[in-house]
Amino acid sequence: MTVRLTTARYAAAMAGIAILLAVLLTSHSAVGGDWHNADQLVCSDCHTMHNSSNRQPMRYDADPQPASKLLRASSATALCTYCHDGSNPSAPDVIAPVSYTGDPAGGFFPAANRDANPNGHDLEAVNPQMPPGGQTAMTISCVSCHETHGNANFRNLRTDPAGTGANLAVAAYQAIKANGTNPDKVYVQPNVVYKAGLGDWCGACHGKFHGRTTSAEGTGSPWLRHPQDQAIATSPHADYAYWTGTIPSRVPVQNPSSNSIPSSSDQVFCLSCHKAHGSANRASMIFADGATRLSTCEQCHNK
Repeated sequence: MTVRLTTARYAAAMAGIAILLAVLLTSHSAVGGDWHNADQLVCSDCHTMHNSSNRQPMRYDADPQPASKLLRASSATALCTYCHDGSNPSAPDVIAPVSYTGDPAGGFFPAANRDANPNGHDLEAVNPQMPPGGQTAMTISCVSCHETHGNANFRNLRTDPAGTGANLAVAAYQAIKANGTNPDKVYVQPNVVYKAGLGDWCGACHGKFHGRTTSAEGTGSPWLRHPQDQAIATSPHADYAYWTGTIPSRVPVQNPSSNSIPSSSDQVFCLSCHKAHGSANRASMIFADGATRLSTCEQCHNK
């Protein structure tokens, strides 16, 4: 049996398909985060239908073989670092040495990923690695931490990074918003005030390093592990008067109730001591003076 559409029905069908496509496209792009939205991240930036255009491969590495999930690179990490390797001025750099030196996340992924990187996360390491303070060995990539198509979390951080069914919200305030042309203004420490959630988020994989009031094992002194989300003003071990004064190279803090740093609600959290993407120092440590771990400790424990 042959089904024939009248001109009017055909036009109506095409209009319906167009509306459906528009809804699908806008529903994904609307939650794409700072940059990855609308014309800043169209589908064809990352995916290719046939991996061919004018008889040339569409993959960025010019490999003629199609990649998983129709990606335009061999892996998610290779795709992300195609733009985030310092070669694109519109994309924050995450490959050492980084160009955005003030970026709170840092960026010390080695150009050639390797196992047992002492300075930060191993991306797509050959052997699964046990996170410090963790219980499950894993192989991670960029999309282990960041939602591919975006979400409502700060920096598109995944709500369930460890795959345990969690729903971890991460919030931060940015005075200057991303517009696709200003990463040098957005991705710098003075522009970001962390509000809440990163302690629990990091603890999803590094659980034994976390404990607000007791040690990770739940016994003994509460200071067996450095507490996170601890207000500097109420900590018996911190020099709050020094923190509120003029100190050089102030480390990041979390502040749930104020966008001004320093203030009485400033809290110590994971990124007060560590760079999320790693640093030139072991364990992704921040050296406030650029040379010594002591300079970071003395931001709160001045003697």
